[in-house]
Amino acid sequence: MLLRQLFDSASSTYSYLLADQGEAVLIDPVKDKLDDYLRLLSELNLRLLLAIDTHTHADHITALGDLRSATGCRTGFGAQSGSACASFTFSDGQALHFGQRQLLAWHTPGHTNDSYCFLLPASAGEPGKVFTGDTLLIRGSGRTDFQNGDARMQWASLQRLLALPGDTEVWPGHD
Repeated sequence: MLLRQLFDSASSTYSYLLADQGEAVLIDPVKDKLDDYLRLLSELNLRLLLAIDTHTHADHITALGDLRSATGCRTGFGAQSGSACASFTFSDGQALHFGQRQLLAWHTPGHTNDSYCFLLPASAGEPGKVFTGDTLLIRGSGRTDFQNGDARMQWASLQRLLALPGDTEVWPGHD
């Protein structure tokens, strides 16, 4: 399996490219980085299967629509987003497949009511990985004072993440 952490300095956003057996997923892609993503996919000879957002972003414009137009990938948001422009929506516990791997969607409201984390289960001696979007950041968590945020729901979501095995790698949405 391939994992690349990508960074947009304008919004301090981390995006993630995951791939297995030539099939790729992009998490939280930023519109201004579209050309970089397309070049990387080509260089690595990957077919973008899914582009997904952890939540509706206020700090950057998503690249989901442009990626769907450029690659034919399916684009997804959490069901709570109410987005009519995505190819599909996902809900808590849903598996999103690529190659021989899967990401599990975990609804983790608090930062926004449509916040999700994506869990990549452990396999073949590799620890599990969780892609937290803005639910859990480096030295903090996403603010809860706008976009239908709720501090109590954020607390409950953080407790869910803290219950993961201690060797789980955490990959946040922001620095």
